[in-house]
Amino acid sequence: MRILSLIFILWMISAKGLYAQKIQFGAEAGANLSGAIVKDPGGNPSGTPLPGFQLGGFAGLGLPAKNLSVNARLLFSYEGYKADVYDTKATIHVSFLKLPINLVYQPGGASGKWFAGLGPYLAAGIGGHYVSQGNKVSIHFGSNADKDDLKRLDIGADVMGGYQATDKILVRAAFDIGIINYLTPGSTADASAHTLSFGITAAYLLSEK
Repeated sequence: MRILSLIFILWMISAKGLYAQKIQFGAEAGANLSGAIVKDPGGNPSGTPLPGFQLGGFAGLGLPAKNLSVNARLLFSYEGYKADVYDTKATIHVSFLKLPINLVYQPGGASGKWFAGLGPYLAAGIGGHYVSQGNKVSIHFGSNADKDDLKRLDIGADVMGGYQATDKILVRAAFDIGIINYLTPGSTADASAHTLSFGITAAYLLSEK
């Protein structure tokens, strides 16, 4: 969590120093629908997405090419998944601190309303639990297969697009897919899980220089 916060702060400082006249800051919040791609040769896992929410802030840096910019968001994302593994049903919720960094294309340049972007994201699991057979159990993050359930760090790809409705308000949709196996090594032999999330947020532009 500290690493993601530091990266975002350094990003804002460097952006302000390089292109202060083209930088934007804002806050955003909205809903998400999340789940996972789970594979296990020893079983037939399945599941359904669950709704959640996300909120945080963003910084956008204009590039010399008038149609391009770089956008970084730091979000608290509450995500869920209803899993059925080995005939055992469990409702899983995980809280992430997520940092997507996108190269953004705006067809109309600085005055354009529509935009789309693509880039990587980093996410740190900061809390979570699952409920199975009436029992609520906290999720442990780490790399120890004997006591941990999930890795702390998730890495993936973020695809997003949106529309700037007014000078201050924009709407954004984003789809995230994890590219690493999020299960703790050895926790379940030969099994893998990759996170999925689709979110829609409304953002408010706090400043533009």
